[in-house]
Amino acid sequence: MYEATTKENAKWSFQVKPEAPAEKDIVEVIDCEVVVVGGGIGGFAAAARLKELGADVVIIEKSASYSGKGGHFGVASSSLMEEKGIHNDLQEVARQWILMSGNNVDQELIWLFLNRGHEAMDWLMPKTVAANLRPKLIDCAYASAPYKEYYGSHAFMPETALRGNHVTRALYEDCQKQGVEIRFNTAGYLLIQDEKGKVIGLYAKGPDGIIKFNCPKGVVLATGDIGGDEEMCRAYAPDALRTLASQYVPVGCNTGDGHKMGLWVGGVMAEEVFPLMMHPQHYAWQNLFYLFVNKDGKRFMNEDSYVQGRATSIMRQPDGICYSILAGDYSEHVEESMQYGGGLFWGIPRHEYGIDINVAESSELYVNNALKDGTAFKADTLEELADMIDVDKEQFLKTVAQYNEYCDEKDDKQYGKRKELLYPLKKGPFVALKIGTVLLEVVGGLAINTKMQVLNKDRQPIEGLYAVGDTTGGMYGHEYVTTILGNSHGRALLWSYIAAETITGKNE
Repeated sequence: MYEATTKENAKWSFQVKPEAPAEKDIVEVIDCEVVVVGGGIGGFAAAARLKELGADVVIIEKSASYSGKGGHFGVASSSLMEEKGIHNDLQEVARQWILMSGNNVDQELIWLFLNRGHEAMDWLMPKTVAANLRPKLIDCAYASAPYKEYYGSHAFMPETALRGNHVTRALYEDCQKQGVEIRFNTAGYLLIQDEKGKVIGLYAKGPDGIIKFNCPKGVVLATGDIGGDEEMCRAYAPDALRTLASQYVPVGCNTGDGHKMGLWVGGVMAEEVFPLMMHPQHYAWQNLFYLFVNKDGKRFMNEDSYVQGRATSIMRQPDGICYSILAGDYSEHVEESMQYGGGLFWGIPRHEYGIDINVAESSELYVNNALKDGTAFKADTLEELADMIDVDKEQFLKTVAQYNEYCDEKDDKQYGKRKELLYPLKKGPFVALKIGTVLLEVVGGLAINTKMQVLNKDRQPIEGLYAVGDTTGGMYGHEYVTTILGNSHGRALLWSYIAAETITGKNE
């Protein structure tokens, strides 16, 4: 059996496996076939599918309720996409995904996601309808190379809200209908192995003490990411600590519990440095593509970039902030710009595919909301605007003047922005949108195979141990790719669907 790291040779405290509890400290013993650890989208998807396939399953969650965040659920194909006439070229999508990941991905997992995502999405949609949600396809994607994104983002709407926890609720209600045993306020913390190393159980901390789960068919780790554990972030994702805020939910839960349990039984990580899901949504929720300046009043990037590219560049600036500068006629150019770029914080994240909207008005709504909440500033002149924001005024005015020259010449000699997106900042009133980068997820984790089995250092599966969603790695390179928006949720859904098949022998 694998020998865990000891206190004497551990570099990090999380590497040290805790002692198993004494028999006298166990207040309850539960016998079932499978335990799912984690009550988010992946966990409840796994539990629902396991129950459908005949497994005796218990799901545990350390918080008081189910959880979910975000709003986009991305796959490469689905019946809804077919209804809308959208058919992605999977070879093209794969090439783009691998390119954006710097080739540092497990291509088996990429192709598994692309080939089978429609099964999991078509399995999910009736469950959301039963929960009074309406599936819709999202029309929000960066339009062209080299950052091209593809349609495939689904959302599930109660009226106008866009929240991942609505989908978790639908899966939770489905589990309830099927009779799945659900235990909240119950935190799994230590796996149990037999003499051959097979995972056959789990210790958990419940409201009344330690619970021992005997589950001969195994354990599914669906505990989310490491974003809430500062030490794990220092070890695997140091840039996560450079963001201005972390927006993972529920607070205090995403502390890499599944990653730790996997390591303690011999699992290994899929990547040495974990990729990050970051969005430039701290402060204003609109970026667009005009001039970005930092606190020094200087331009620092080609603003014509996709969401992760903007987030990474902004994070590197003084105090991690920048300002997006808009002229008074900015909204006249937004719709035209969509044929060249778009995507999150440039396009409209709730826009339903096939439904006409006024893109300019929608963009103005985001800007006006930012003005109301104090994350944007408006002035009649550039000089007045500079006095309202935290920039070096003299340098700011020089930067704008130089940028306007590039726009007049239709030749960005500094950062190479395409001429079609060069609009001068001459007409007032002017607006400055304050932007900072937030951390949503650390999307790296345990190495798995295509059956969702956790792998050891020899790339062999640890019998009885499965992992899904952000507890796993292998899908991204240096950062989360938005080749299909919401693919992290799509991955959690599909990996859970496949794990249930593996455990019940349906994919052999």
